[in-house]
Amino acid sequence: MDHKTVHRGIAVTLFLLAEAVYLMTMAPTLSFWDCGEFIATSYTLGVPHPPGAPLFLLVGRLFSMVPFFEDIGARVNLLSTLSASATVMLTYLIIFQLITVYRKSDPRSWDDSGRLSAYGAALVGALALAFSDSFWFNAVETEVYAPSLFFTALVVWFILRWFGEESQEGNERWLMAAMYVIGLSIGVHLLSLLAIFAVIMVYYYKKYEVTVASFLVMAVAASGAFLLVYIGIIKGVPILMQQASWWGIAILLGGIVYVVYVAHIRKYRLLHTLSMSLLLLIVGYTSYALIYVRANASPSINENNPSTGEAFFAYLNREQYGELPLWPRRWSEEPIHRYFYQQYENDLDYFFRYQLSHMYLRYFGWQFIGREGDSDGTDIERADIDWTQLWALPFLVGVFGMFSHFHRDWKMGSVVTALFILTGAALVIYLNQVEPQPRERDYSYTGSFFAFAIWIGIGAENLIRLVRNIAADAQERNILSIVTLGALLLVVDGRMLYANYAVHDRSGNYVPWDWAWNMLQSCEKDAILFTNGDNDTFPLWYLQEVEGIRTDVRVVNLSLANTGWYLDQLKNTSPHGAKKIAFSLSDEELKGISFVPVQPVEVELPAGSEKEALIGEYRSADLDVPEGVVDTLRWQIEPTIIYRGRGFLRPQDFAVYQILMNNYAKRPIYFAITVGRDNLLGIDNYLRLDGLAYKVVPVESSEERVFVGTPKLWTNLCSVFRYRNLDNPDVFIEETSFRLSKNYKPLFSSLAAALAEEPGREINVRQSDGKTRRATGKELALEALDTSQEMLPLERFKMDPGIAASVVSLYVSLGEKDKTDRYIVYLERLAGATALREDPQLHYILALALREVGRTGESAAILDKLFKEIDESKIELPNQ
Repeated sequence: MDHKTVHRGIAVTLFLLAEAVYLMTMAPTLSFWDCGEFIATSYTLGVPHPPGAPLFLLVGRLFSMVPFFEDIGARVNLLSTLSASATVMLTYLIIFQLITVYRKSDPRSWDDSGRLSAYGAALVGALALAFSDSFWFNAVETEVYAPSLFFTALVVWFILRWFGEESQEGNERWLMAAMYVIGLSIGVHLLSLLAIFAVIMVYYYKKYEVTVASFLVMAVAASGAFLLVYIGIIKGVPILMQQASWWGIAILLGGIVYVVYVAHIRKYRLLHTLSMSLLLLIVGYTSYALIYVRANASPSINENNPSTGEAFFAYLNREQYGELPLWPRRWSEEPIHRYFYQQYENDLDYFFRYQLSHMYLRYFGWQFIGREGDSDGTDIERADIDWTQLWALPFLVGVFGMFSHFHRDWKMGSVVTALFILTGAALVIYLNQVEPQPRERDYSYTGSFFAFAIWIGIGAENLIRLVRNIAADAQERNILSIVTLGALLLVVDGRMLYANYAVHDRSGNYVPWDWAWNMLQSCEKDAILFTNGDNDTFPLWYLQEVEGIRTDVRVVNLSLANTGWYLDQLKNTSPHGAKKIAFSLSDEELKGISFVPVQPVEVELPAGSEKEALIGEYRSADLDVPEGVVDTLRWQIEPTIIYRGRGFLRPQDFAVYQILMNNYAKRPIYFAITVGRDNLLGIDNYLRLDGLAYKVVPVESSEERVFVGTPKLWTNLCSVFRYRNLDNPDVFIEETSFRLSKNYKPLFSSLAAALAEEPGREINVRQSDGKTRRATGKELALEALDTSQEMLPLERFKMDPGIAASVVSLYVSLGEKDKTDRYIVYLERLAGATALREDPQLHYILALALREVGRTGESAAILDKLFKEIDESKIELPNQ
């Protein structure tokens, strides 16, 4: 078989292998963070958060229409799997091409061992990327990062094709194709822009003699080209449109077309290549017209509403987020409340210890050394590098490859180095990420990991070469090449596959879908639901926009409520027929909303018909009306921001006030349980726990104890909510899903505690079949505790020790002491792993739980030891 057939066959086989792995591990529906938003805006061609991803939305819309899967989210997830698989294939082709370049010979002239080592080494490097932590994570969910890296790899592949065919007629088509791809990639993500440096470096090495002066000129030219694209086109074209409307764009394109024409007629080859590349780049960038066009169509999701030139310009420039300077590096995220983090000595210390080490080098180590984690899905606050996972073999092979590359071809070695640094350490400087971040940001650096995977392939080729050179004849060389290649595939790629498969297998993980369903079902008809961030908003958008579930609930995202355009939409639009939200402010006042100076003030909110509705709800459940029912809700609003001695309300706080005052008693109002207390505007004492949301009710409760809506909460937790596969140990639950799922068990405990207060009282509750059932508080409390254990096994979903002890107390009080065993064992295991001096409260809780089940001797022994330690070391016993 000839070289071309074998080479292409390996590339296609590699694509199919990677795609098979990704399909087996792909999320069956939406995932958390931006995935729900991207699927929803792809399906509806809406406008996502700035700066948007119009080309991604267009392709995503196409995938959403093809019935590969029943679930729309899974259809769009397929876009990521195919993009990632194509990137893996391109990585193989790139590594092979780089090997060809430094061997300086046609692959058809190589002997069998030489071809085998090149094919195999490229395979090793490509599979290292395929099975790396962050790349695999991006490959199995709907995000822009897999398609973005595909475009980056495609640019690198095109420039290498030009390099190999530079002497052939018409080779400029590869340069032009690379620039067109960069233009297209802007409509997905800006990562591919950094490949401009690699393009210009390859062009320079091929066309010019390398001297110090010429190299400096090249570096300036590369930087100028990058700035031309980033500032002149990405930022400049919107300015041109803002100042001169679409006619300005037409004139610009017409001018470039004229230059292309003149260069073609007069055979100015370089000018023609440059002008045509610029034209194609701008043509690729025109995918952004989709954002403007769709914004004017007023889709349900229309973030920033970029329907005018000015708004479109602000959208593309991400003005909503503000702009952090590159120096100093330690601003906080709060725009009116900036301060320095004191745990760092200075800005350089902050950069090296947090931004470079924690936010890049740690991620790099995850890919090629190993990531600390738990295959059972236990969430950890900070995953460090774990050398036992991959034994650092991919890292060592890559480092060897880096040195080998420079030794054999320093020019191409420097190109890969530029790509590695610009998409890694240099990107750290540009991003200037503040501490703390709400999530891990490893996905930002997959371009750097891609570059290092190239070196893994080159390192593998040079290792095989060193080993086969020991052989005395061709047959021995072939045998040694095969053995070495097999060993590399096993200990590098095989180990990465084995170590990472379980924790990247999303199959069966329906937590995001179920979380959104459960939150929406927590609300009554036509409710207003305040949410906090991405994970309690975007999944809800997905269910409403894509699947048409509970479109009557109006979701109000508090982060977006800091913007006037969003409040204007809440007031004046009715997505899917949902009711508009009433405001007393005019449209202009809403659009200009800002920080509001305020002193602590008492406010009153009449309960109106909400009081009668509450009384009727409890009577229908045959329950006593709760104590504390009021005709008017009264509470004090405090400033949420203190700046230079003055108190302010954030725009979101004022929006909450406006919505409460103008909509309460007309429609139910809820806060998601993920909304922090500092976002509740002081109305804490009028909230009732109904599920994954608190309802604002005219019942004043104490601060010490949450007010539980027992009939509603029991119905939601035990009849309505979905917990698919949370009890299945064969289904991996990744960290975000696991962390949010831990919210369920405290809800069950609070419900059981409330029901146990009146164990003999009969209550009417609704079952999953829709029928009403009458049962005692004791029966329902036991069912709640049992359901909690059944759906969320303690062995998997660890509990706070105090909550576990309360469950022990509840079971005992309800006459089911035998069911406490697993909780006692759980507490004993926690205490056994923790020294008494480290956590005296844990041992105290265990002692109380043991006393509850009648093991008074063991309880007394722990307490004696505890009080002795307290007396000796002056440890202060935590309050109970």
